[in-house]
Amino acid sequence: MVFLDRAQLSRILTELPPEVDGVEGVTHDSRLVEPGFAFVAVPGFKRDGVEFVPEALRRGAALIVAERGIPAGVPSVLVPDTRRALAALACAVFRNPSEDMAVYGITGTNGKTTTSYVLYSILSAAYGPEKCGLMTTAETIFGDERRPAIRTTPEAVEAQGTLREMVNTGVEHGVVEVSSHGIVLRRIEGTRFAGALFTNLTRDHLDLHGSMEEYYAAKRELFLWVSASGPKLANADDAYGRRLAGEIPGVKTFGVAEDADYRVEDVGSARGGTSFLLRHPDGILKIESPLLGGYNVENVAGAAALALASGVGEEVVGYAVQKMGQVPGRFERISAPECHGFKVIVDYAHTDTGLEVVLNVTRRIVEQGKGNSDSGRSGRVICVFGAAGDRDEAKRPAMGQVAANLAELSIITTDDAYTEDPGKIAREVALGSEGGPGRYEIVLDRRAAIERALRVAEPGDVVFVAGKGHERIQHLPEGDVPFHDASVIRELLEKLEGKGG
Repeated sequence: MVFLDRAQLSRILTELPPEVDGVEGVTHDSRLVEPGFAFVAVPGFKRDGVEFVPEALRRGAALIVAERGIPAGVPSVLVPDTRRALAALACAVFRNPSEDMAVYGITGTNGKTTTSYVLYSILSAAYGPEKCGLMTTAETIFGDERRPAIRTTPEAVEAQGTLREMVNTGVEHGVVEVSSHGIVLRRIEGTRFAGALFTNLTRDHLDLHGSMEEYYAAKRELFLWVSASGPKLANADDAYGRRLAGEIPGVKTFGVAEDADYRVEDVGSARGGTSFLLRHPDGILKIESPLLGGYNVENVAGAAALALASGVGEEVVGYAVQKMGQVPGRFERISAPECHGFKVIVDYAHTDTGLEVVLNVTRRIVEQGKGNSDSGRSGRVICVFGAAGDRDEAKRPAMGQVAANLAELSIITTDDAYTEDPGKIAREVALGSEGGPGRYEIVLDRRAAIERALRVAEPGDVVFVAGKGHERIQHLPEGDVPFHDASVIRELLEKLEGKGG
């Protein structure tokens, strides 16, 4: 962070108390206040930041920024929107890092993380990994740093601080996964984007937005932050993507739609993955990807289109996609049948739409493996999943119905329950499972649910563990606990092998 003098602060906050000459840094977390900092008292969903002003002052805060309720005698500024003030101050104390690098924003409901990883892989191949950075739901990567993420789009100070760290280590191209929370809560406001991409929009986060219209409006906002000449891509196969292309000047489209500017053709299988042609304004590019599923064709095509539109050559795009590795927690294959007789896959799918997409791909894997089973039996899909608490309740039975329709066995367990009763959530999910062709069980303990699935799995089956993906913390009513699906699965497989299954 750099020192902001009185003149700089005045440009952001309009007026200042006479005793404030400047600040040494900024934070909204009273625990992180250092002497000379500005503390921004942001109203939270459960606690108001004003409650923590005494702690901030005790730690040496030189200035309090709030919307209301500051006692007389405290050096403070009242603003109409503390989140907007926090974003502006964060940009200033880190010297507007997005002005020193090309930042590409990826938004949408599903596919953001995978698309971000694909684009990062392409840019790394084009410019060198030392010149590229990545900030996603799963992790942040730059230089020799790999940090697990706390949320999709971090709070303003962390976001701008990370971008500045990237610039300071030589990063010139950054890929940032941008959530609707990050936009509405102004976590990424003030960032100058060199380009942007929209994947799709399906029901999610309505507990925050209230309606699909407001949800769409949040995603649309990102495209207003892109420089006039920057490439902007939207999915032509998604109704909201087509709408976005019609509303924002300069937005090009990608997808299988005949009128897409970057058109996907001739989708097929190749080397255990997927191949397709991408017809673009300057030619036709053949792409081979290790990622499975039609939804990943969209993700790869979108990233490739944005890279091409940004000036990366065809040869580099094709090479980078073919050589990229797995995306953490996104259809991540944990074990292969040659090791255990069955496959185990982890995915972040946590909505009914997302679950349906990935389970359809899983079903095709099972169907393709029928002829390879030594026993000649038909394989099954065994799905372990749950629904989040304190979130949109309407999707719970819908998720149960999807799993019952596409999996022979569904094991309903606990996702992030937050403050809700896990048993109540599971029962609401199970309402959608009743009457479906697949049977279901409820095992609330997530580790026990995964172990149950692994114990009943037989050769030719696929165990699909959904909901948590890359995440390493489970949020429960009694508090947060460490939990990482992939690590737990590996531990349990070793345990089962040691006991002979």
